[in-house]
Amino acid sequence: MLTPDQFKVDDAWIVLRVNESFIFVQDEPYDIYVLIDAASTYVLGHMLARVTDDIPKEKDVEILFQDAWEVKSEWPKKLIAIENDSAGNVFQREAQKNGLSFKTHPLSELSPIVGPLKESFAANLGEPVPNTNGLKSK
Repeated sequence: MLTPDQFKVDDAWIVLRVNESFIFVQDEPYDIYVLIDAASTYVLGHMLARVTDDIPKEKDVEILFQDAWEVKSEWPKKLIAIENDSAGNVFQREAQKNGLSFKTHPLSELSPIVGPLKESFAANLGEPVPNTNGLKSK
């Protein structure tokens, strides 16, 4: 299990899909991805990805990373993604393009870091509060 105190600020960013159910915008289903700092759990940026596109568009991922760069003015050493997430490859390419190493972890291992964010997001949208210890990413 990974916890925020195992990281230093700006050491690692985590990318994850925060919604359990699709978010509808003008009748189109979307997922919401966020980048957070692993140590502080500060949300560095977010993006919408149309579900019908299967994975986020590379240009949208690039913009998400640029938004995070504008917040921090530096890159972390690594990017952590949720294991078996279909969007992992597009995030891995962007991470490597910016000199970041890339690792994946099961969502359950990251629950102390990302669980409160997922729970807050679900509660604010009226979704059932997820059990982040046993969730699998799509």
